[in-house]
Amino acid sequence: MASQYDNKTKEEVVEFIRQYNQENGRGGQSAAIKKWDLNGVTVKSWLKKAGVETPGRSGKKKRGGRRRRAAKTPGEGVSKPGRKANRAAKTGGDLEKIFARMVAIRKEMGKLDAEYAALKGQL
Repeated sequence: MASQYDNKTKEEVVEFIRQYNQENGRGGQSAAIKKWDLNGVTVKSWLKKAGVETPGRSGKKKRGGRRRRAAKTPGEGVSKPGRKANRAAKTGGDLEKIFARMVAIRKEMGKLDAEYAALKGQL
């Protein structure tokens, strides 16, 4: 791929940025981008090749790359029908057992509600 900019232009932009940063402390890259209507990534690569340090934000910490999710285990993240099967397997498997447990808990809740009402009546 041919370069759109000749070396003279690149050197001129890099020198402009050096001079601007020396006078103002920072902002040379942004000023050059506006002045020559350049792409920021392109200018940054020219500065890197020229060995120019850019002042940037000194207090901001750099992140260590993209954060990635943990690898999925087999059966995880499959289409919707598989997800239901996985959910049932995680909760104990057999739906009849789950339903029976729910009924027993509901009966116990009914007894506790009755006991609560009786105690409340004694107050």
